[in-house]
Amino acid sequence: MSARPRSNSFHYTLRGGVGALTSEGPEGCPVLRGGPTRWPRGRAIFLRRADRVAAFATDTADFSDDDLVTVQHREGQVYLDVSDKPAPDDFAADLRKLQRSAVCDGCPAWGRCPGLFDPSGDEVFSRDDAVVAAMLAGLRGAVLDVGCGHGPYGDVLGALAASGSITYVGVDPDAAQVAGLRARWPWATLRMGTAEGIDPSERFDHVLVLRSWNHLADPSRAASSFARALRPGGTLLVADNVAFGLVRSRKQAARAEGGPASFEHYRNDDAHEALATLAPTGLTLIDRWDVTPSTSNQWWVRLRKT
Repeated sequence: MSARPRSNSFHYTLRGGVGALTSEGPEGCPVLRGGPTRWPRGRAIFLRRADRVAAFATDTADFSDDDLVTVQHREGQVYLDVSDKPAPDDFAADLRKLQRSAVCDGCPAWGRCPGLFDPSGDEVFSRDDAVVAAMLAGLRGAVLDVGCGHGPYGDVLGALAASGSITYVGVDPDAAQVAGLRARWPWATLRMGTAEGIDPSERFDHVLVLRSWNHLADPSRAASSFARALRPGGTLLVADNVAFGLVRSRKQAARAEGGPASFEHYRNDDAHEALATLAPTGLTLIDRWDVTPSTSNQWWVRLRKT
């Protein structure tokens, strides 16, 4: 599904109780007692509720079985939805990260079972986002922000513009988003436009692609535009998110499916896939942040034009 928008998330819906957890080890797990291979790995997940275990499953056709296993087990991007919204819009408040339970340690079915998960005590979204904000705070010079519409870092960028540390140009294809930012960001120069349509005569010290990489219809062409727009020594910062799974009640799932959310992503690239697309530009990698089971679903890469 590379030629049209696709989903960047899916939900596991409650299917019912599995049984009692009788000890803090595999021998006490009702999933192991009942036969873990009854449940497809990646398409099911088990959640501990006190001393009981509940089963959740997904029927999504937007992701392959391999995709689902990657999201759940390799990247560890499954979350408990604790909101009453059709779609979470404040991940730090609306979602609780889930992690593989210690009950699974040493289980003979570890690699075959969907796994028992517990809520993590870590608030990973704000923690990981602070790393991006810190990089932005160090910017100086002319800045181009591609896909600026939602303005997630306006406080940081606005302070830099007010101090004269940066001049800021934001580009977005959504007229309503641009109009909204104009009302909130009097310090910004804002334009309607696309990543591929950057004025070839303009040059910037920094190009930002913040949570808009996976919205690009033609990332290879856009990457060439980013590289051309940079002055020698300038940097490109790309930050975006991989797909994630939400564990929901039946009511939450029904509300989400009836909500107004629309597909906006053309892909769910990770840092490795983005770097492969950026490789032909000749930009040099400075550093990167990859998604792992201990992080949020946000990744970033930073590159320099030599």
